[in-house]
Amino acid sequence: MEEVPLNVLLVVADFPRDVGTREQFLARPSAPAIGVNHLATVLRKLGHNVVVIDALFHALRTGFRTRIDTAVGTTEVLREMGDVDCIGISITSPTRSYALAIARAAREHAPHATIVAGGPHVSVLEERLLEGHRDLYDYLVVGEGDRTLPELLDVIAGKRKPAETPGIVYRSSTGSTCKTAARPVLCEHSLNDETLVPNTEYAQYQSFFDGGRVPALAMVTARGCPYGCTFCYSPRLWCTYRCQSPERVLSEIDYFRTNYGIRHLRFQDDTFTYNRTRCLAVLAGLRSRQYGIDLYAHTRFDCIDEQVIEAYASAGGRSLYFGLESGAADMRRRMGKNGGVTNERIGAVCRAVKKAGIRLGLWVMFGYPGETDDKV
Repeated sequence: MEEVPLNVLLVVADFPRDVGTREQFLARPSAPAIGVNHLATVLRKLGHNVVVIDALFHALRTGFRTRIDTAVGTTEVLREMGDVDCIGISITSPTRSYALAIARAAREHAPHATIVAGGPHVSVLEERLLEGHRDLYDYLVVGEGDRTLPELLDVIAGKRKPAETPGIVYRSSTGSTCKTAARPVLCEHSLNDETLVPNTEYAQYQSFFDGGRVPALAMVTARGCPYGCTFCYSPRLWCTYRCQSPERVLSEIDYFRTNYGIRHLRFQDDTFTYNRTRCLAVLAGLRSRQYGIDLYAHTRFDCIDEQVIEAYASAGGRSLYFGLESGAADMRRRMGKNGGVTNERIGAVCRAVKKAGIRLGLWVMFGYPGETDDKV
């Protein structure tokens, strides 16, 4: 029996940007939707026809001079695509209202298409999201979508049953909400697959960080985080920490440097320096290549030391962002930031980062349950 490819539209809304000037937006570190781009690569490798609408990617390519309304953009693309079998919508909590608008537009203009939602917001809410929007979403993908979404396309094509597909929530023929068994996470061997290089068009956006306009690349070289901060979606979405090998990371950087001349590299890992040995190996490889690439990464105060800071700086490290969350130690304990994240440790790391000539960035949270004005 001949395999018939499906027509798939994947949509990612941008975060709300209703406050601030264009210059302020350009100063903020931003990157395209790497996860959805990766899923598109997986589906294309299987022979499916995939179109991606990524509002932030569009804004980055135009320097935020033009932006697209994802609901309107979805309508326009659906008209161009004609028959579409599946519409996938990636949802984070800040973009949930935009996702609803996209789903409504999709339901109106492609009534016969199957609408699938995934992403952090979905993995946290699961059945509650479907119960609240039964008229919009047909399936939810919970957790990693690398294997779930391809199998779900087989369900849509009539080649397998929903109940036999791990990692989904769906409406049965009787209207009841069903949840299948959890999907086992990908092993590190799968994360090292050399054939899954991201769509090359994602290397063609411009980084505006530090006021420049240079060819940029964003990478996720590890999934998950070994910590359990109470506010974070990561344990629900990724379940456990896994990472690519230094060789796999450097190979992808080599490819995009050689073919696209990237000059700015953003490691989008939750905690880039957690695996110290791997981190130092990647930084040593970058330093020996002398590409002159500016680096940006995220980490924790208790996952870094002076040797790693110095290695990061010598490899081209320009910026390091840390999850401070709160300056009050008791609030950090409420958030699950225990262990070595003390005020003394925070101060020492900040001084070491600034001494190394690296720009220091802090993620700070306001309004956490139990926080008072004096703690703010």
